[in-house]
Amino acid sequence: MDSSTSKVTNQPMIKAYLLTEVLRATGEREFPLQLASTFFWIAAHDGCRQEDLVNATSMSSSSVSRNVSWLGPRHRLGKDGLKLVIREKDPRDPKRYRLFLTPKGKQLSSLIQNTLDK
Repeated sequence: MDSSTSKVTNQPMIKAYLLTEVLRATGEREFPLQLASTFFWIAAHDGCRQEDLVNATSMSSSSVSRNVSWLGPRHRLGKDGLKLVIREKDPRDPKRYRLFLTPKGKQLSSLIQNTLDK
């Protein structure tokens, strides 16, 4: 079907499609929903504790840790991460971590917000 003649029949779904295109534009070959969910939650709760993310998403702590690593500077097996999130020790409790968006993460968050506001 020629996209130039395809009429949008569901505006929320076209926004969802555009959102997936924003995520694909990160250059990552894959951007699984669990990874996207992790990013969205951190973006909505910048500075959150990692354990709060575990509790809010009902993901296992190992899944959250793996996704945070992927979003961070270093992914599993020494591969480069997406550099969207940084994990820092909580100054009040050094056994816990806080999660923050990097400047690149803030830029992606802003792009997502702009896409959803269209």
